[in-house]
Amino acid sequence: MKRGHLVPMLLATALAGCAQPGPEIAPVDTGKQITVERVRVQYSPAFAPGAAELPVAETRRVESFLDQAHLRPNDRAYVATAVGDPLATARVDKLAALLARRGIGLARVEPPTPVLVNHVMLMVDRYVATPPACPDWSVSPDTPHDNMPSSNFGCATMTNLSLMVDNPRDLMVGRELGPAEADPASDAVRRYRTGQVKPLLAGQQGAGAPGAGGAASSGAPGGGSSGGGGPTTGQ
Repeated sequence: MKRGHLVPMLLATALAGCAQPGPEIAPVDTGKQITVERVRVQYSPAFAPGAAELPVAETRRVESFLDQAHLRPNDRAYVATAVGDPLATARVDKLAALLARRGIGLARVEPPTPVLVNHVMLMVDRYVATPPACPDWSVSPDTPHDNMPSSNFGCATMTNLSLMVDNPRDLMVGRELGPAEADPASDAVRRYRTGQVKPLLAGQQGAGAPGAGGAASSGAPGGGSSGGGGPTTGQ
């Protein structure tokens, strides 16, 4: 190698060692989170003195309470009775029968607070999703020019999710999958192996459908499949 070429290479190497590394780009963190809390709501149905049956008006109030709590089949409610109530068991049984018609279980627990005479305390645990404090324009969108997300970034997504979620508990832990139905899957494999694949319904045949012979759908640009003529919506 010529000496004239060696000197510029050495200088370039030395200058490269002195260069300051650029700032690392931090991972995007919206800072906007949904708060999910478990809360216990309660209602105390009133019984007539010496009676274990709920009055009609009180039964309607209990039904309204269950509706507002959004209880579903297989959910569980809790009940506590007054100390020394001789009709406690009978009253709990009547209330359990009312909830059983909705597929809701009832468990007896100790009262967190004293229960009034001729009353029982009906309690339900629910999960409540609270959206983040939005909008958030604490940092001006004009400055600083650091190419980082604005302080309002993530507000729309998290707020909409907190309002649309069916069961806020799903934001904390997922639901267990039910047992898979193996019969439809095994039948499909059997039909495929024996050449008995079911044809598509009328109007849904394309290039890959039985009987299409590999021909492209008519009217498709460039001789390809038309693909249904619109966007596909996924579930």
